[in-house]
Amino acid sequence: MEMKGIDVSVHNGAIDWNKVKAAGIQFAILRAGYGRVASQKDKQFENNYAGVKAAEIPVGAYWYSYAITPDEARLEAQVCLEILKGNQFEFPIFFDQEEKKTLDTGNANCSAMIHAFCEVLEKAGYWILPCQYR
Repeated sequence: MEMKGIDVSVHNGAIDWNKVKAAGIQFAILRAGYGRVASQKDKQFENNYAGVKAAEIPVGAYWYSYAITPDEARLEAQVCLEILKGNQFEFPIFFDQEEKKTLDTGNANCSAMIHAFCEVLEKAGYWILPCQYR
């Protein structure tokens, strides 16, 4: 089955989710935030979440990682959980690794970070998918 979706963050500005749905978008993946502190929550996450729910578009989220160790990935996971708390998702939560400094740590370390992040979120009941760009 093929579905048409979008991923969005603060960089996309204010979004008219009814227009998005009318354009045939079937799901959205929202950036929840990035890094290790709650102040790095995506500034449009709450607006996007409310809008996508009001438009009845199934939703997931992603966390943009700057981690370079599994312990840092666990810290990011804890912050991500704070941001996601109380929200319901029909699609997975993605762990997004694409920073050069992260990828330069090597495949084994990147895999360990993915495992560390995903383990924390899975224990909290979330459906997780890792996402790595090379």
